[in-house]
Amino acid sequence: MQVFHPFRLRRAARLGVIALFAGFAAPLPAAAQLVQNSICKDDLFCLDQGWTDEQRAWWYTTSQGSRLLPLDWALALEVPDSTDRYFGRDNMQALGYLDNPASDANPHGLALGFAVDHDPSRRADLMCDVFPETCAARTMRKAWVGLNCAACHTAEITLADKRVRIEGAPASADFQGFIDGVLFSLEATAADDAKFDRFADNVLTPSALPDARASLKTQLDEQIAWRRLLFEKNRTPLVHGHARLDAQGYILNKITSVSGSGVDMFPSPSDAPVSYPFVWNTAQQKQIQWNGIAKNFLEFELFGEKTDFGALVRNTSEVIGVFAHIESYNRRAFKGYRSSLRLRNMVELERLLGKLKSPVWPSDVLPPLDADAVARGRILFEGKADCARCHAHLGPHDLVSPAQDQMTPLAEVNTDVFTACNTFLHESVAGNFEDQWEFAYTGDVIREQDFTRKMLVNAAVGSIVSQTPSIFGLIFNDLFNGARARFLAFTESLTEYLPGVDDQLKKDQAQICLTQTDDILAYKARPLNGIWATAPYLHNGSVPTLYDLLLPAKVANTSDAGTPAMVSATDGPFRPETFGVGQQGFDPVDVGFSQNAPDIRFVFNVRDENGAPIPGNFNSGHDYGNATLTEEERRDLVEYLKSL
Repeated sequence: MQVFHPFRLRRAARLGVIALFAGFAAPLPAAAQLVQNSICKDDLFCLDQGWTDEQRAWWYTTSQGSRLLPLDWALALEVPDSTDRYFGRDNMQALGYLDNPASDANPHGLALGFAVDHDPSRRADLMCDVFPETCAARTMRKAWVGLNCAACHTAEITLADKRVRIEGAPASADFQGFIDGVLFSLEATAADDAKFDRFADNVLTPSALPDARASLKTQLDEQIAWRRLLFEKNRTPLVHGHARLDAQGYILNKITSVSGSGVDMFPSPSDAPVSYPFVWNTAQQKQIQWNGIAKNFLEFELFGEKTDFGALVRNTSEVIGVFAHIESYNRRAFKGYRSSLRLRNMVELERLLGKLKSPVWPSDVLPPLDADAVARGRILFEGKADCARCHAHLGPHDLVSPAQDQMTPLAEVNTDVFTACNTFLHESVAGNFEDQWEFAYTGDVIREQDFTRKMLVNAAVGSIVSQTPSIFGLIFNDLFNGARARFLAFTESLTEYLPGVDDQLKKDQAQICLTQTDDILAYKARPLNGIWATAPYLHNGSVPTLYDLLLPAKVANTSDAGTPAMVSATDGPFRPETFGVGQQGFDPVDVGFSQNAPDIRFVFNVRDENGAPIPGNFNSGHDYGNATLTEEERRDLVEYLKSL
């Protein structure tokens, strides 16, 4: 049986994503108890994180309005070079998506986080200028399949014969490989008569009229053209691999595609992937992305539930990026944009997430903690290692206290800049968004050529307004941190930006972002409760284990003329620059995914084949004297971090 993975056809490129994390110390908690239930049974166990069976099942399958493909298309779609089903269990597991057995909530046995969205009314006829035949054939009114939060924020680890499910933890999924593979599979279906015949036989009823086959082919071509447009906008030689995704890049490029202009000021490839964030305690944080683009700021009641408007716009932006249909044709966000957004579901998902507790180290499955080492590690955390300065303490069951998350400017954290930098610099022709207020009713007026993030905010607010007229009275000025700065002129400097990198555009972009001050140009430090379950580390997933995070890196963002591009002059040990990702085998000693696991699916590299550091894959940063730590101190710190 063939498993399709598009990046096995490519040269394995290297990525860097850093998971900045935050947390303070607490007394050693009691061992977490595993809960066996109808979802987690046999060799699959769930940690007690405050959710019931019913809540888990709902989280895994509820639609936010994401519409990737008609459901019957998805069930019939084959991988390019065989008759294996693309959405079949084997292929989806190879791409890192978790199995979700067929049930009442998931009758088709779709992978975890793949949700069915169905609106049989005329309201579903969206984007008919892009999909005219699809609308005419009423395919828009059929059931569609898309993703929800759970696909990217649910994890499993394995040790011996035990599998442990962790809700809200980073997935090991390869989104880039998945979405590119959908396009390649659609194209193969259109190009191969036998494939198309099998596809049509599964999608059409035996009584379908002869014209239905021709219509299906036209609809297929429409989907291919749309997916190819997005593919070209996002195209990059940088392979994200498993456990990372340039979500902001995908979302911003989607906005340029629905703006009515389709024109970018300069190429904006999705080449700054990040580790999927862990999402427990999200409502308790001020900032709700790795960088400073969005924040929680205004709580109000909607559909009888309390929600935060900043979170609502953040989630709306996510759904826009992952396949929601949206129209900006009326050119006025305050009148509302028609979309497939499921606003009530999104509010309820956010409320459920607010009940999620962070995972506690399960000593009945993983080796018990060393209490003496934990105590020594806590002293180091609060003292010599200086971790507590940025990472406040939050208990594993605390769902109320402010997280006290902090933003650290790029120049200070010295990590890979491009998650923040790409979002800051992304500009495009505004099209339908031109001359509108950024926040629909207030804010900056969007110019003919402007920052794409302003258009994203306008699109998100307009999508919400279309479903909630009561939103009209809200003030949106502080919703997103909208930078007004333009490009600075380059000045002569003895500093080299991205030493060792040959790409001058990337070096120039790094200089801009490292010499300007803006809320977006920073990364978040948050409490570290549950950090043991969130590998790989740093915001871009460029460090495999907690132990490795306590080592210095060899690469750096800057160097002065004539000095080596090294963070530390020590002889090592250094953070690894090559490691495997995508596996579930867990290393309880170094704390991360085992490098001896047989199911490694992708190899992450900090450098290319010529030894040059890869922008987006830098594993530098989060170094506050790492080289001065002894081996014993590193082990004590790791033991303490397990206990949070």
